[in-house]
Amino acid sequence: MKKTALVIITMLAFISHGQEKSDWENLIVNNSLEGWHFFQDDGTKKGWVVENSILIFNGISDMETRKGDASLVSDKEYENFEIKFDWKIEPGGNSGFIWGVSEDKKYKYPYQTGQEIQILDHAIYDDPKNAQGPEIEMKNAMEDLEARKRFVGALYDMSAPSVLDAAKPADEWNSYHIKIDYENNRGEVTLNNVLINSFPLSGAEWDAMYLESKFSRSEDYPYLGEERWKGFAKYQKGHISFQDHPGRVSFKNIWIKELKN
Repeated sequence: MKKTALVIITMLAFISHGQEKSDWENLIVNNSLEGWHFFQDDGTKKGWVVENSILIFNGISDMETRKGDASLVSDKEYENFEIKFDWKIEPGGNSGFIWGVSEDKKYKYPYQTGQEIQILDHAIYDDPKNAQGPEIEMKNAMEDLEARKRFVGALYDMSAPSVLDAAKPADEWNSYHIKIDYENNRGEVTLNNVLINSFPLSGAEWDAMYLESKFSRSEDYPYLGEERWKGFAKYQKGHISFQDHPGRVSFKNIWIKELKN
């Protein structure tokens, strides 16, 4: 009888493990951009390719060309989820992972609606003049040398990481595990197996972070158009995105799991 019970427990554990594993979805399919598209794609945007199941931005960013944002966004929309991926940035480069993105034509950029987890060559903070792209990229780092709200792993301009030495240098692979859970009002960023950031997604604490950030200054940033930041963080369910920004950046092993509450 004990042997039978042990066999049943083992089988249940195996089935449970298999179900847990199957909850994760691979976002690089058939070594292609299947499941992804360019932000507000008009057929002219380019810069993203997949090579050997590695997603690569090797184009010139909109910040430099002004030909329209070419961030890559998912076909599917997500709300509560965990995502894991490896990323590698070239020296001086800058990118980001964004969620809650709306493609309404009144917005020009994914970051007008979505919140961003920063991806960056952290050596920029040692010497900001090495930042790729226009002068604004150097200025962003110089203004943030103390607060670190635009550093690797930051909830961009809102929540600084609590650990500043978890990232590997440019041209080396790093691993993110990001959790966005509106049901429990918590976002988390784990970098290379170290929890470096935890923040609320709504409520008084989130409001305080928002009011101290650039996103509360809707009268500024005229290049964003009339909407400015009016839609920022207003879409709990939205597309996820990898950012069009200066510098070559690569992503691999991209897996997502929708949370069931």
